[in-house]
Amino acid sequence: MSKLTPEAYAAGLSRSRAFDALPRADDEQKPARVPRITVRRLAFVSVWLLMQLTVLVYKIYRGSAAGDAFGGYLKGVEALMMTCLSANFLLMAPTLMRMLRATPLRRVVNFDKTTHAHKFVAYTLVFWVAHHVISHYVKFHQLEVSSHGKMKMVDLLYRKKTGQVGHTMLSLLTVLLLAALPAVRRRFFEVFYLLHHLSFVIVILIFVHIQAHTFQYYIAAPITIYLVDRLYRMVRARMNRPRILAVIQHPSNVVELRFARNGLKYKAGQFVYLCVPSLSWHQWHPFTLTSAPEEDELSVHIRVAGGWTQRLVGTFQQCARALPPRMTMHARRTIDRRQIQSVDSDRTLTPSYHPGLPRGGGRGAGRGGRAQRQPSSRGARYPPDPGHRAGARLSPRANWLPSPPSLPPLVAAQLPTIMVDGPYGAPTQDVFDYSHILLICGNIGVTPMSSVLKSLYYQLTTAKLSAGVKKVYFIWSCRDVQALEWFRDLLAALDMEDIGDILEIRTYLTAQLPVDQIRNIALSQSAGGPDAVTGLYRSPTYYGRPDFGSIFAEIGQRNPSTDIGVFFCGSRELGRSLFKLAAKWTGELKRRGTSFAYHEERSTE
Repeated sequence: MSKLTPEAYAAGLSRSRAFDALPRADDEQKPARVPRITVRRLAFVSVWLLMQLTVLVYKIYRGSAAGDAFGGYLKGVEALMMTCLSANFLLMAPTLMRMLRATPLRRVVNFDKTTHAHKFVAYTLVFWVAHHVISHYVKFHQLEVSSHGKMKMVDLLYRKKTGQVGHTMLSLLTVLLLAALPAVRRRFFEVFYLLHHLSFVIVILIFVHIQAHTFQYYIAAPITIYLVDRLYRMVRARMNRPRILAVIQHPSNVVELRFARNGLKYKAGQFVYLCVPSLSWHQWHPFTLTSAPEEDELSVHIRVAGGWTQRLVGTFQQCARALPPRMTMHARRTIDRRQIQSVDSDRTLTPSYHPGLPRGGGRGAGRGGRAQRQPSSRGARYPPDPGHRAGARLSPRANWLPSPPSLPPLVAAQLPTIMVDGPYGAPTQDVFDYSHILLICGNIGVTPMSSVLKSLYYQLTTAKLSAGVKKVYFIWSCRDVQALEWFRDLLAALDMEDIGDILEIRTYLTAQLPVDQIRNIALSQSAGGPDAVTGLYRSPTYYGRPDFGSIFAEIGQRNPSTDIGVFFCGSRELGRSLFKLAAKWTGELKRRGTSFAYHEERSTE
């Protein structure tokens, strides 16, 4: 661990201006949404289209050899439709994708983007369906002409079984496609989810519409794999109903939900699907785990933004109203019914019980004569949780991250039942594969990074740091001061551990602050004291937008001959900018042997 005093460490940081903030531009416009072009995306599109073109040409060639080129074309289009449909079912089998992600294929194929691949394959399916329909209209018109009116086109299209089934499938596919449009999916997700199950009806109609051997060749195996995958996940999730341990309200409409681990094995940065049967049996929502694999409980941070999250918090409100006026929470704590979070009339979170530890006093016990820190406060601020079961991987130290006490049985019994499905892979789970790591997040995008930082904290304090990790840069950009409260205890614990030689923390406030708030911050800030906003001694808060161009340049210059892993979770616009910067500085620092490997997952902001 570094032996620098906080003053010396802060002075060293101030000598580098690369992390200074840029002024906030109120009139800055968001760039247009243009699909990002990457090598992997180009490779996937090229291989997929080349494969389809090859199949189509082969079928036309065989048809020509038999004297019916148009019939060969129709068979080729039919084969491509079946291939697209089969691929879409396989891409939506999460367990299969997770198994493939554990193979060496993950070095070539990005299995975290299967949803994007599913959409692209669906577009090609629609393209070939349109070709199939138009081709048969042309074919039936030719039959009507060649038969001199004996065979009516209307009869072939709407009175024959083949035409009736085909038009029914076309109608169902049209409804499914309209429900999948972004405008519909984002506003009416439940409608989108339910109508997407029309794909099973379409599969049944395909069995009636085409020859049996064609169905067996293209559809039978993929749909069986998908159904087995879904059945496995359904049974696993129904059996995994963990007990809720704590419900914590954070500022800026964020709720933290802590629940029992039940033996779940996962990596830092992975996510799970949560379902609350009392709200909806078929709604499963993905949430990144904010707990560390070294902890004995799981936690997620939920941003109260949509109808489902608002109803979830409303359920907690009803549970609070059912509690007795006052009851014992812990041997040294009491709470009343108002101490469970609630929602007011305009669906905004109101103050509630937060079982965090005291914020007053010093910031923790110092090492080697730090006068500004109270020598006895570290044990008071970071005691081991009485109910914490230290695993064999952790040494018996007393500086665990603060954890709220579990809810009493009476409260826990009245809380809604939750079901957990997962974990599933995410880009951030590969973070410890790099020796130098750059973590960038915006607002609620901090959730996967918090899991990484917690895991880093436990590894550092138990002398079991992942082999090769030498430096971690953490940059968090927030719109308001309250958002920094979400993981304040975690940042304080990391700040106290004197790990400046491994971890550098940068927090940025991008919103314009009221004059009164600026005055309060200025009056609270003292020379040699903690940061007035975050309370950290070694990591200052910057006001404005991060200058990522300078940050990439500075980090690249500091670390020659290094592969730096860049992990981002935030808005689409910022992700595009960072992707370009990572590529730019990889090219400019190529002679120094420095490269930035960019990884991204999208937040809900």
